[in-house]
Amino acid sequence: MPMSETELVRSALTVKVYQMDHGSSPTKIRKSVVDEDIISNLPEALRDKILCCLPIKEAVGTCLLSRTWRYTWASMTELMFRRADFASGNDSADDDRRFLKFTDMFLFLHNGPILKFCLNTVANEMVSTGGHLYRWMLMLSRNKIKEIQLQTSIRDSYKPIQYKYSFNKAQGAKN
Repeated sequence: MPMSETELVRSALTVKVYQMDHGSSPTKIRKSVVDEDIISNLPEALRDKILCCLPIKEAVGTCLLSRTWRYTWASMTELMFRRADFASGNDSADDDRRFLKFTDMFLFLHNGPILKFCLNTVANEMVSTGGHLYRWMLMLSRNKIKEIQLQTSIRDSYKPIQYKYSFNKAQGAKN
């Protein structure tokens, strides 16, 4: 029977404590830590949950952790694209281009269902992403999307505007 996430982490920690209590040399302890790849042994659902808690750029960066994590980001089920994560500090057009290119490539390379898609940007940037937005909606419609959130605000305003649309099976059913 497969171990739960909690049992897996607990057993790995127990091994470490046992080794330290029974006089293993520091070299052996370090070697055993390197040999055991605890994070790669996590269940796929837990890895997805971890990635969904990270900013999208950092989630993609987990591809460097191990072979198991190399393409895990490409099957995330909840996506949050925040334009602010691509800001260099001077509100340049380069920031917009980097954000659009990253989002295009991410959605193009994504495989599997996307249950939730959030896009958080400024209103005038949302208008300038027009062609991209249509392409993203097409890609999402092919990935069994359940919920789309478009969050935008007007520059120099603290009042966000939010559009939320949830899909259900009845709406997607064909007669």
